[in-house]
Amino acid sequence: MSFLYRFAVAITRKQPYLDWANSLNDGVELTPEMSDENRTIYLVPETTPEAVLSTILDDYWEGIFELELGSWLPDDARWPSDRTRAMFDAWFDVDVTSNVYDLSPEEPLTQQQVEAMDLDVALSQCAWCEIDLEDGAGRTVAFTLAHRDRVSHREGLSLPIRIDEDRIVMGIVTPADSEPARAGDDLIFRVCTGGCERALRSAVPKALKKTFRD
Repeated sequence: MSFLYRFAVAITRKQPYLDWANSLNDGVELTPEMSDENRTIYLVPETTPEAVLSTILDDYWEGIFELELGSWLPDDARWPSDRTRAMFDAWFDVDVTSNVYDLSPEEPLTQQQVEAMDLDVALSQCAWCEIDLEDGAGRTVAFTLAHRDRVSHREGLSLPIRIDEDRIVMGIVTPADSEPARAGDDLIFRVCTGGCERALRSAVPKALKKTFRD
């Protein structure tokens, strides 16, 4: 158990938010039940001895407002443009607490930590049979992507590719300015043996076509 030096801000979307979401006519209705089941918790730094809600919202209401709108509609051109603090208070109920504990401190806590863990797996395990690879062991299998621009946000990070219902292989998207990328090696995998390499070369192109078609 680890105490976190953060205040936790819990957001509940009120009726005006639901009315806005449902006015977009995007084919999905946001019900109060759905909204309550997907409440958001924001962690903010401890800046005062006690968690004073008004002080916290003075600093963070705009960012929270944008994140809450973006969670339903990424296109910010369709967000309400005249957002104010009074509007925020009308759209959201907010609870805050200073007692925040991490009950699994050994598990990744942030997206950055998850990304680092996934990258380590892609570098240290065979992508096909998942056995651990010793330093310098195994081989690299590379593929050229017909739609590299669609994974540009993953450059230098891992990219999971679903082969079938039971298997996902973990590759790495090479940085655009790297030597492998310039040679056409957009997506690379680590494997242990020629057998795993052959299996990967057979399965991945089909999976990539399905991924980019979907």
